[in-house]
Amino acid sequence: METYRTEDEQVAALKRWWKSNGTSILVGIALAVSAIFGWQSWQDNQRVAGEEASELYFNLLEAVTLNDSAQTSTVMHLVNLLQTEHGSLTYAQYAALLAAKQALLSDDLELAEQQLTWASEKAEQGSSLHKIATLRLARVISAQPGEEKLLRALALIEHVDAGTHTASFEEVKGDLYRMLGREDDARNAYKTAATALENSGENRMFLKMKLHDLAVAGER
Repeated sequence: METYRTEDEQVAALKRWWKSNGTSILVGIALAVSAIFGWQSWQDNQRVAGEEASELYFNLLEAVTLNDSAQTSTVMHLVNLLQTEHGSLTYAQYAALLAAKQALLSDDLELAEQQLTWASEKAEQGSSLHKIATLRLARVISAQPGEEKLLRALALIEHVDAGTHTASFEEVKGDLYRMLGREDDARNAYKTAATALENSGENRMFLKMKLHDLAVAGER
């Protein structure tokens, strides 16, 4: 360790050290302060964005609650605002689901498909929201004419790890298999759906009817 005989030597050494290191220290301090204030600013911006998105979303809920096709223009205006200004937030993704519902009230399958596609692509892969959007998208696509649409809908959901949504996915797969004339696959899918429902304590009368219809058809 370097030693100094006088105070002047210590001051001179300090000046040399500061000349060599002072700039980097000041830069480090400035960066640290900037990071702190930047983080706070980012948090403030996120909070404001969340509040704005929340207000838009609840205005959207009010419009959709009217369950009136005449509200479609209002609904789509609010949805577009959410998607363009807050597209990364969950509010916007749920808004797309509501927009699809409103589009179906107006028999606009194309718009419903667009909104559900957007929601499915934006939602976190494997999340519940992603699975719901994908399943609804498959239903909308399958409602359009043509075997190609049925095959496309089936491709969307056939190999999805549905988790807690297994019953719903299997029932829709069963519907698609049946429309494609694949009755054995449809029966198996319905049975899987029924088992999943039993395990969860739910009961769907229509699912039982579908299984019964297939059993009757198989006896003919």
